[in-house]
Parts: sequence; C-alpha cells; structure tokens
Amino acid sequence: MKDTAALQQERGKIYSDFYSNKIPERMPASITLPQHLIAEYGGQNLFDFQFDYSRLAEPAKELCKKIYSDSCPVLPADFLLSRTPSMYQMYGSQSFVMGKGGFVQHPEVIGMIDNEYPQLIEKTFDFLVETVIPRQHKNLDPANPIKMAVAIQMGKSALNDDMMSLLPTFLELIQTHGYYTGSPMGSFTFTEAPFDFIADQLRSFSGMSMDIRRHRSEIKEAADAVMPLTFQWGLPANPQPEGGVFIPLHMPTFMREKDFLELYIPSYKAMLEQYAAIGVRPQMFCEDNWMRFLDVLLSEIPAGSQLMFEYGDPQTIKDKLGKKFLISGLFPSSALKTDTPEQIVDRAKKFLDIMLPGGGYIFGLDKGPLTLNEVRMDTLAALMKFVRDYSKYDNAGESFGTPLNSEGFKFDANRVALPQSQYLFNWDEFKTNYPLTPDFAKANFERYSLEVFRFYMNLLI
Repeated sequence: MKDTAALQQERGKIYSDFYSNKIPERMPASITLPQHLIAEYGGQNLFDFQFDYSRLAEPAKELCKKIYSDSCPVLPADFLLSRTPSMYQMYGSQSFVMGKGGFVQHPEVIGMIDNEYPQLIEKTFDFLVETVIPRQHKNLDPANPIKMAVAIQMGKSALNDDMMSLLPTFLELIQTHGYYTGSPMGSFTFTEAPFDFIADQLRSFSGMSMDIRRHRSEIKEAADAVMPLTFQWGLPANPQPEGGVFIPLHMPTFMREKDFLELYIPSYKAMLEQYAAIGVRPQMFCEDNWMRFLDVLLSEIPAGSQLMFEYGDPQTIKDKLGKKFLISGLFPSSALKTDTPEQIVDRAKKFLDIMLPGGGYIFGLDKGPLTLNEVRMDTLAALMKFVRDYSKYDNAGESFGTPLNSEGFKFDANRVALPQSQYLFNWDEFKTNYPLTPDFAKANFERYSLEVFRFYMNLLI
C-alpha cells in the first residue's frame, strides 16, 4: 500500500497530465456521492441534515472506506450543488423551494414579463436587481430596504454556516485517503449560457419557447446584452488548465436546429471564445441527448473544451468529437441499481474499450443518483474498483487531442466588460468624492463590487 502522500501525488499527476493533453498513467476514476444519499446511508431524516450538514460526517467517512475514488466523493455544502434551503428561505424565494420529498426544487416561475425585453437590453444589470430579483426572492424587494438588508445578511450567514459545516470533514477525508486536492484555488467557477440565463430565471421554459416565435429579434439582442454579465460571472480569478468554468446547457435539445444556431449559439460562442483566449476551459454539461447537435459542437465550440454528456451513443461521440474535445459522462447511472457487481464490470469493460483508446476521456456517469434507492452499494464499489484497475495506458506521456485555444482567439476586454450600472462601483466617481483615497485602493473597491455583482447573479442560477 502506498502512503497517502505518495497516493495524493500520483493522483495529482494523472489529473495534471490529462488536462495538459498528455496521456496519464491511468484515467482518473472519480465519483461524487450526493448528500441525500449520504444522509440515507446514515439513517438520517432527509430534511434535518440540510439545516446542519455536519450530520453527514460519519456516514461520509464510512462510504469513503467502501467506494474508491481518486477525488473526494463527498463535497462540502454549496448553494449551487446542494441547493442549501436556509438561504433561499431567508430570501423568500419562489425560484427554489423545498419539496415534500426533501429536495429543493426549481418550479417554473417568471421573473420577467415578455414586454420587458427593452428594459433588460437597455439596462441589463439594473433591471435584474430592481425587477427580476425582487420577483423571484420576495424578501429582497428594495421597496422595503430594512427587511431586504436583514434578509441578505441572514441569508449570507446561513450560507456561510452551511458551507463551513462539512468542510472540516472534507479536508480530513482528503488527507486520510490521499485524494486529489482538486484544481488550484480560484480556478473553477460556474456560469450559464446567455440564452439559458434568460430562460431559466427570467422567462421560464414555456415562456422562452413562446418568445422564440414572438420576440425573436429581442431574444438575440437580450442574449448579446447578457453575455458580458455571464462572462464576468464565470471568470475565474486564477485560470489554470485543471480548472475551468462549469456551464450546464438546458434549452438546446428542446429547440429546432435553426433556432439553436440563430438564437443560442452566437452569444454563447462569443463567450466561450473569450474564455479560451485567456486559458479558461469551458466545462459544458450537455443535458439530455445531443446527438443531433454533434456537428454543431464540432464546428462552433472552441477546441480543448470539456463536454460532459448525459445521453447519446458513446462510439459516435468518441469518433466525432474525441480528437477536438475532452469528453466525460455517458456511463448509465441506472445500471448502479439494476446490475450485479459482475454485470457492471462487464458493462464497464465494453464502455471503456470504446472511450479509453487515444485518451481524452475522463470517467463520469450520465447523471448522479439522487437517493440510496437508486444504487446498489456493492455494485458501485465493484464499478469504481474496476475503472481504476482497468484504465491504464501503455503509452503514458504521449500527447493527445487538441489543446485549449488552438484556434488562437484574442481577448477583447471591451467585448466582455461589465455594463455601466448605478449598483456597481465606479472609481472615477468615487475618486471625485474622495480625492485623498490612494490609487492602490482602487483594486480593493473593484473587488468588493465584483463580489456584490456575483452575489446578485448567483440568485439567478
């Protein structure tokens, strides 16, 4: 047995090699266990743990002893991954509400009326703060400023407590098991495609579907107006090859190809090219089945992006996209419930025989299981052990695929600059009012303003 330090070093190298377009000694084999499943494994109530995530510590430790993973399979609470309910309840959210089954759900709600596109286009950030957010989060209404200030402070405190409650266990597990520590600090973020951003929280799925016919030109203008915001929202402070920006793609598979190409792709492509130009890797989750859009991905998406697929034919995806992109996903999570350990090993061998050759694939399920009822733990344990042992390369060190920004995109700061807003910091105005403030303080104030900007954007994902 290797000591944990040597194991951690080995794991760090296989991830570093993979994201440097170098064949690793073996493919990384990692999985993330959802917190509801961990709670069930520990015999806990599915509601209670979401108000004290430290209750997951003991069952998390037990599961990490049983399930192999190169990175820690248990993650700290996070408002995006975990949808921590306390914050949303403090904000009076209608966007994310606790369901009877114990999951925070996103009902179809509208934050923008269809005749309000001009306001969104003209004063994008102001409109979000003044109109959309108060509709989606009832306690954040500027008409009641004291109630709004109290709700924001309580929500931030609740989120901070939730994020910190499982963090000591997470760090302990990394050291105990020698897990890969993850991408460097500040190198991984998230955002949305401009079109999806408008659809998800502003217009709703059904509203956006109608707008494609009734407000076609306005959608395109609005997506262009929103793009600098979604770019800045997802811009990592410390771009690194192992990091990136996670982008879930929601609407495309429900769109005609003509609409996808004309309304969705232009603003999204512009955003991705600006990320690639500065070394930020887009990590796109292609939700649902993208088989009819593979040629679009091949022609429109920057090389070196990572594409995570839910459904589709592995052989076709590997053959068509494997030389240009990093690929992940596709292994059916449903098999974790239906297969015996022997059957899952046979299934995984056939799958990996398609995806491993030539490099460029990193193991991932099509979607994560939500509850313990969806997983046979002995089957999951057998799967991860087999993936680890089978995914070795005899040509480690050789180059594969196409590196990020092989196209040579140039960064244009003006194209992705934050729009002017009365709610964002303006150094020139500030300096006029406070001329004795030293120039070196500008960076701090702009950082504070960026944190405020991201706070409000985070309310709309």
